[in-house]
Amino acid sequence: MEQKYVQQDASIKIKRDELETFTSEYTENYFSRLQPKQMNSDTILFVIPVVFHVMHNYGPENISKAQIVDAMQIINEDYQRLNADTAQIISLFLPIVGDVQVEFRLAQLDPNGNCTDGITRHQTLLTYGGDELLKTIVQWPPDKYLNVWVESYIGLGNFAAYAYLPGALPIQDGIVFDHRFLGTIGTSDQTNAHILSHEIGHYFNLEHTWGPTNFPGDTANCNFDDGVFDTPNTIRATVCDTTMLSCSPGVIANVQNMMEYSWCLHMFTQGQVARMQAALNSNISNRSNLWTQANL
Repeated sequence: MEQKYVQQDASIKIKRDELETFTSEYTENYFSRLQPKQMNSDTILFVIPVVFHVMHNYGPENISKAQIVDAMQIINEDYQRLNADTAQIISLFLPIVGDVQVEFRLAQLDPNGNCTDGITRHQTLLTYGGDELLKTIVQWPPDKYLNVWVESYIGLGNFAAYAYLPGALPIQDGIVFDHRFLGTIGTSDQTNAHILSHEIGHYFNLEHTWGPTNFPGDTANCNFDDGVFDTPNTIRATVCDTTMLSCSPGVIANVQNMMEYSWCLHMFTQGQVARMQAALNSNISNRSNLWTQANL
């Protein structure tokens, strides 16, 4: 989807290049600005309003509020380094585990200023693989809210969810989700706990740890990079093998990274934190407006 739209609209690449320049400068200064004791502080720097659009045809895809609240709890734990499974991170990567310092909240006001619980529900046959068309039915201003669309299944392929990096056109901005992979209760289960965190990583400008491809185990992935200095380049993991080697001889891959495809997603690195915070301080796709006091 990324490649498709970049090819169709040259403005997206221009915005991405601008963001990469900003990210490089931001990251370079990030570690020098912060004292080590502040690096993993529990201070919340960014509060992000979230709205879930449940697109349904009165089937199981019309998920409960409880399932959405469960998903929200998990992403808040993941983005504040409070997830209990950080205890399972291998010792090699413990020194570079990062705290993104982001809090997500279900919106309390809709775009018209009316009270809301941050959930909208829309009956539509497009729940069956409507994907991008769902956004034409409902989208709250993407410069003010993180939009998540929940549907019966994704028509583009056998995906759990997908999201765009910053720089996409406003109508594309947000995350599309198969209801069976959201949170850990209701129509989902514990194995899907961190998928929303993974997709939000893309929304905050993180690539997969192996770069911008979706081909598992392909040695060609070693030719790509995710733009993060402390994530070892890898070919992509589909199992939780914490002894798996990266593309560099003798270097262990970070298969427990949230931006991997293994089933043991536990952490972001400090380099990824710097990259995400750069996106949140950039005006590309108006990420910098989401957490302003005026918007909140």
